[in-house]
Amino acid sequence: MKTRKFTNLFIKLKKTKPLYRYIFIFISIIYLISIALLTYSLSLLEGIETFIRIAVIITLILYFIIYFIAGLVLLISKKHKILLIWTILNLLFAGANAFGYYYINKTYNVLDEISKDKIIYTTNLIKLKSNENEIKNVGLLSNENDIEGYTLPQEYMANNNLKYKITYYEDNIALLNALYEGKEDGIFITANYAIKYSDIDKYQNISSETIVVDSYSKKMDNQDTVVSTNKDITEPFTVLLLGVDSKYDGLENNASFNGDSIMLISFNPKTLSATVFSVPRDTYVPIACNNNKSYKINSASGYGTKCMIDTVEQLVDIPIDYYVKINFKGVVALVEALGGITVNVDKPDFNKNWGHDCKGMVCEQNSSRDWGDDAVFVPVGENINLNGEQALAYARNRHQWALSDFKRIEHQQAVVTAIANKAKSIRDINTLYKVLNAIANNIYTNMATKQILNFYNVAKNALLNSNDNEFINIQRTFLTGYDLTLYLHGSSTYTYQYYEESLEEIKTAMKENLEIIKPTPIKEFNFSVNEPYEVPVIGKKYYSVKRNETLPNFKDKTIQYVESWVGERNISLNKTYTESNSCINDTVLSQNVHSGTLVSTITNLTVEVCKNVHIEDVTPNTQNETNNNEQTNNNEENTAHENNTQENNKQEENKQPEDNNKPIDNVVENMVN
Repeated sequence: MKTRKFTNLFIKLKKTKPLYRYIFIFISIIYLISIALLTYSLSLLEGIETFIRIAVIITLILYFIIYFIAGLVLLISKKHKILLIWTILNLLFAGANAFGYYYINKTYNVLDEISKDKIIYTTNLIKLKSNENEIKNVGLLSNENDIEGYTLPQEYMANNNLKYKITYYEDNIALLNALYEGKEDGIFITANYAIKYSDIDKYQNISSETIVVDSYSKKMDNQDTVVSTNKDITEPFTVLLLGVDSKYDGLENNASFNGDSIMLISFNPKTLSATVFSVPRDTYVPIACNNNKSYKINSASGYGTKCMIDTVEQLVDIPIDYYVKINFKGVVALVEALGGITVNVDKPDFNKNWGHDCKGMVCEQNSSRDWGDDAVFVPVGENINLNGEQALAYARNRHQWALSDFKRIEHQQAVVTAIANKAKSIRDINTLYKVLNAIANNIYTNMATKQILNFYNVAKNALLNSNDNEFINIQRTFLTGYDLTLYLHGSSTYTYQYYEESLEEIKTAMKENLEIIKPTPIKEFNFSVNEPYEVPVIGKKYYSVKRNETLPNFKDKTIQYVESWVGERNISLNKTYTESNSCINDTVLSQNVHSGTLVSTITNLTVEVCKNVHIEDVTPNTQNETNNNEQTNNNEENTAHENNTQENNKQEENKQPEDNNKPIDNVVENMVN
């Protein structure tokens, strides 16, 4: 019976006009293909509006069934005009489905490209400009796993049949020291070396003092991958943001980076609260991948992303679920794609003049590190509209503020906040894709595409619950500490020493936000109606604890003074005597540990002491006066930094008298506005 009905239907269809029949069948196939494509693209958006996606797919399928059955009836009943109108309408629907497929697929592919599988690694053979000799002795890194410091140099020398005398060094600082001290004619080093090390006083002019003899690049599988924890971002998670200051556009060329910006965020999507901890780049910590030898935390970036993550995890005792590496040059493209951003620009403390009169403005190199006519000027004031170059210049500049790097951290956070606020106003597809392309080219992360897409739900929740001023609830942090210059890698190096109590307070707040520990209830709360309430800043306290100290230069000091000094610090003292008639008896001639070394790392000290063969030539009064002067000079050395610190803090207190909780030592604020 059914077979006969289908046979009759087929006979009736054959009697219809071929033109209308073929148009109907062709459009039906096109429409069915468009549904299939759209269904595929919607399936990629896993976790985003699941109910809506399923409802759309079911609706499209049901509509096709209705259209097909109704079309057959119209075709057989020869209602060609109605059929033609409906067919044209369905052709438009098919186009809309194809449009949706194209843009959804395009968005997915852009996000999928954020995880870069291939990286261009580059090593440079450099020498000092002042060295006119032929390169014969060359320094390399000893780490065989370092692509730019070991692997590529070996390939380069083999390909060019170069027979250099090779000496291996532990790290890039040791390499640079060997080059500057004339131990090596040249060294192989990462192509980003000038940006990475120009902030070290000894190498501040490294770009003008060295020349690149040759470069060797190779595109390889990314060796610096770090597996994520795959934690669902609907649960509290951590993400480490790493800023990359590079001479290259994008991140495809950047295997190593300079660690200019290190920001750890703990985010709770349930409460829409974030605790943001910007780690000062000069913070003195053990470097995880360098046998836990302590140095400035930004040096971990030279060993790769994994080393930086391991080092930060050690510091905060919190697992890092994800990381995002951001190229600062991409800020220019991103801000331009958004049509500019609005930022409150602080007035600089110093009117620096690098061949330009800043005239009370912020002035900085452009994104390519050029001065001259390409210098960037940023006006000061509230609600200043910044273009891409100005936004980057403001985020980079630190030399015009007394708080230096810590003020830069504050400005970077202000720029990031302004970008996030401007992104909320995106209303057209072209702007969206300009932004997505800028992000994809300049961001690298270990998040899977699915996890990135899940941020849609977080962002949606944040937007629905945000007001005009707040996107999410941000807890401000302040790592309290002090300045200390140490003797490291053959030179005096500025470091930032933090107070353990301050770090513990920040760690506790982050763990509470992550729901690792339960928050401590507030049992007391005082306020005055005459004073506006200020949200407390986590970690911002002055701690009267003993600071780290460095070993003085004991040369010309009396051995009695040295014995007293080391005795108070439980350091074993060994003495060797040298006979001479040209020195003061019982004074130190040399020491085996360099001055500026951290005292906590010293257990034994050996000093060479003068044994004057003509001791009678030195009268007791002269000797006593000498000892007293030596003691006075030493006390002055020990207190010089403290006095400078107190003077700096007096200046800061004069600038901000309303801040009654401001530390009295030379701490620098690490705040999230």
